[in-house]
Amino acid sequence: MTSKITPANILLPARMSLVTDAFANLEIAVLPFPFVQVVADFCRDIKQVLYRSNNREVRPPYRQLNNALLACASTLTYGFEFHSFDEERKLSVYQALAVGTPENPLKTPTPQQIHQLVIIWAQEWTKQYRDKGKTDEVNSVCDRFLERIAVMPPDWDWQRIKPETLVRDINAEKGLGFQAIPSLLATMLHGKKCIIHSGKTEQEIQWRKVQGGGSSKVGLYLVSKPFKANYTDKNGKEREGYFAYRLDFNVETQAGRLNNNGNLEPWIFLHLSCQRYPHEPLLDGNYGRDFSVLMGMNKARLSDYEVDSTLVRLVIENNGKETENLWRLQLPEMLASFKARALEQPENILNNPATLGNLNNSTNWGDRDEYYLIHVEGYGYEHEKRRRGHSIKTGFSFLERGDLIARVLEPLNGVLIPDNPMQSDIPTPSGQKVPLAMRDYEFISRPRKGREFYQQIVADTICRALQGKPMHIFLIYREQDTYEVVYQKLRDVFLLNENEDFPAHITVSKILIDNAKLLEKFNTNGFRPKDGSRFDEQIRDQHQKKRDLWRSFFKQLAIPLINFETNPHCLAIIEIGRIKTKGVLPQQNIKGAIREACVREGISSQMIQTVTAKSNDTEDDEDKSPSYSKPVKGRVMNAVLDGTLRQIGALYGLPSQVYGSAKIPKEIAQDLDVIAFYRHKTTQYQGDIHYALAVRLRATGEVDVLLPDANDWIPYTQAGIAVGKIFAEARSDRQENKKRLQSKIKLNGTQLVQFVARVLTKHLDRPTIVLIEAEGWRNGRGEDNDGKIWPQLQNENLLAKRNVLDFCHVPGNSCEYKRDNKQLQNLLAVIRIRTGKETPQYITNREAWNEDYPARDFQHLSGFYDKSAPELLHYFSVGRLPKTQKVQDEMPIPELYKLGFQEDKYGANIPFKHQQMVEIVPFFVHPDFQTEEALKALCRVPHYLRCSPAWSMGNIILPYPMHLGQKLIEDHLCILGVNF
Repeated sequence: MTSKITPANILLPARMSLVTDAFANLEIAVLPFPFVQVVADFCRDIKQVLYRSNNREVRPPYRQLNNALLACASTLTYGFEFHSFDEERKLSVYQALAVGTPENPLKTPTPQQIHQLVIIWAQEWTKQYRDKGKTDEVNSVCDRFLERIAVMPPDWDWQRIKPETLVRDINAEKGLGFQAIPSLLATMLHGKKCIIHSGKTEQEIQWRKVQGGGSSKVGLYLVSKPFKANYTDKNGKEREGYFAYRLDFNVETQAGRLNNNGNLEPWIFLHLSCQRYPHEPLLDGNYGRDFSVLMGMNKARLSDYEVDSTLVRLVIENNGKETENLWRLQLPEMLASFKARALEQPENILNNPATLGNLNNSTNWGDRDEYYLIHVEGYGYEHEKRRRGHSIKTGFSFLERGDLIARVLEPLNGVLIPDNPMQSDIPTPSGQKVPLAMRDYEFISRPRKGREFYQQIVADTICRALQGKPMHIFLIYREQDTYEVVYQKLRDVFLLNENEDFPAHITVSKILIDNAKLLEKFNTNGFRPKDGSRFDEQIRDQHQKKRDLWRSFFKQLAIPLINFETNPHCLAIIEIGRIKTKGVLPQQNIKGAIREACVREGISSQMIQTVTAKSNDTEDDEDKSPSYSKPVKGRVMNAVLDGTLRQIGALYGLPSQVYGSAKIPKEIAQDLDVIAFYRHKTTQYQGDIHYALAVRLRATGEVDVLLPDANDWIPYTQAGIAVGKIFAEARSDRQENKKRLQSKIKLNGTQLVQFVARVLTKHLDRPTIVLIEAEGWRNGRGEDNDGKIWPQLQNENLLAKRNVLDFCHVPGNSCEYKRDNKQLQNLLAVIRIRTGKETPQYITNREAWNEDYPARDFQHLSGFYDKSAPELLHYFSVGRLPKTQKVQDEMPIPELYKLGFQEDKYGANIPFKHQQMVEIVPFFVHPDFQTEEALKALCRVPHYLRCSPAWSMGNIILPYPMHLGQKLIEDHLCILGVNF
């Protein structure tokens, strides 16, 4: 290996093609659940006799059935999971899956065996209803249900499916291939070994399949046997911990990439991650988040059931130490009803992970069950009577990733065909060529001559974002240390020297919080989350009282200071104490009440946790000025930058300069709008929100927002208050089972696509590029309108409809817009964005996985394009190495494996993190931009906009206007009690 790596703009994606007939000798079997109509009838009948008046829903506990089934049958791939919706019967269809290979043949429980478990599950389910309401009616419904469940359909049996059918058409069998193909690949490697080389050290990896993987958390993935890593940390202390290599196979498709049958040709993404296991007693987990445990059976849990070495994912409920932690979904009770061998007690697993999991790969483990607690960031463990986190850091170096994937591909030769490297686009502007709009605070604040020039840039930036309005900043504090640090960081934002004042259009006022009650956490009055509605009502009451207390505070001390003649933008930077305190529930957080108070008074807000100075170690230090740690100052600076720059949508320069660098023609770049849609959805247990908005970035730097129920754009600086008020009003929404009814913040699929259609057809007054994510906009399971939002965004539709806007299903539009429509003459293109697991991992600086070349992260934002689908340009954006990860670019660290070390550097002590790819696909492209170079220019616009002046650590994931929309919504979720 070389001592210094020269970065090359070569990117090899970890995606593979499938050989069509590679699965000819493999087996796939499905077992439909035959009682869906019986279950639906029971839900209807029990609702009529028990809940006729309150419209309460009765949901079948399929998850409980599957949980118990898999705890007994590790040979299944998954239990009775949702498969499709039967339009004719208006019923959801559920089916189980199993796969097999010659080395690991298909072993399925018989339908008769499963039927006995289903009967017991049904009996347990009905117990909760008996002796309620009109007992005779209820018992009659339950008895009739059990009688029907007891009759096994004569033709009920496992159905064989040819794997090659799914390869030829990935959407066949209602998309079964998305789970079955990864599970087949995992099964092919189950028990197989491979060897990777860390320097001269050989490391043997043996794979083991695990239930509970894949894109929908069903299916199989692989883990290696555990490895123990030891190292000496920077303080000279010996550290040790356990980890495993986790390998997921994910099936993804690409718009326009078709096979010989005209169907989408699947890619297989290989995703490598580090799965860590604790070996010390767990002291605390993450509040409200359950614990995941991998359980391995070495002895059948039920007689006559096949068993193999597959690990099964089970869940322990995290009750916050209120009571004992329990297996989720009454699993022990279900197993007892099955007369199955019992599981280990959850407390024993949490307190003794080293003895209940075969972490050291003992060969004389015997027939005991194995239990592996999966570590999650935030867990704390007992070590020498103190709390500490996991000693092994996450991630792997590019070198280790490349070596392992190369070794995985060897036994899959003839099954998977690796992709070729992507082609590199022109370099992103660097050095003096970088437009100011792509610069961040770190660049602007560098020590240099001519500081006055950059001071003026900052002043102009804020003035431009506020469209000429002045700004009034309130520093609201309880502790002097907090005020001192926030005030200094605020001065640093404006690059002020010691004796310089803030610019004339900036007013700064300090206000002391002299009433300690303002910062007191919500009083639960003894109620806990398990108390349900009584706890919720208490928190709701406390929120209102705290909000009103803060409103009175603002009216008394802040509002009188505002010069309303100048109509300033007001920002309050508020100290709120400590957010996470031992013994305090997340629901007691006062942040949402304070933010709502600010919103109702027309004040933007930024919260700051209390700042504490470093402790003085000697008496001689007592007279010295307080000092603050680098992390504390960095945290405060990030918050101040967010409030003063991001919350007003500021950029240090003109976006038109960015568009020019992207090779957009000058006459268009000077007038170009970029409009980004952002949508946010949460579950019913996290607020039940489904809200969206559009953000418009003008070439001049102005940022405006259009809300779904509004007809006019409003400045970004006003949008926060508007969204905050909408969320505040939504606190009064009528709800049933935590689901909102007829809410402004819960839009259905039709409302979402109507919003998109209205913006595209009625709100474009300049040349415009529109950005929209595929995730969440292409479809919406469970929504009205047959689950459709904008199906044109789906991979199977985008190629055929690339030159139209298909709004045929949209009420009020009901047509397909063609490129020559005069309403759309300003629309240059719509660009679809994909992120996360829909884009592959990669390695740099090599053209094939078996090449032994050094690899490092990109030092600059880098663009690539892919011609796998010739008729649709696919552009990929990769961010630069973040500053927080700069250590992984310093030799010898890029060469380290997790178990390796060089000099005093240990791979186990390095948190490797690599930037993810962002896919950018333009469609409905204006005729003037349909050449390859013009298409690339369009793609470079969102690619270059992956920057924020308030974020100096690296590139943001989403383009700036989309990022602004995301933050605008997230800022105000706390008003609804939603905690991130």
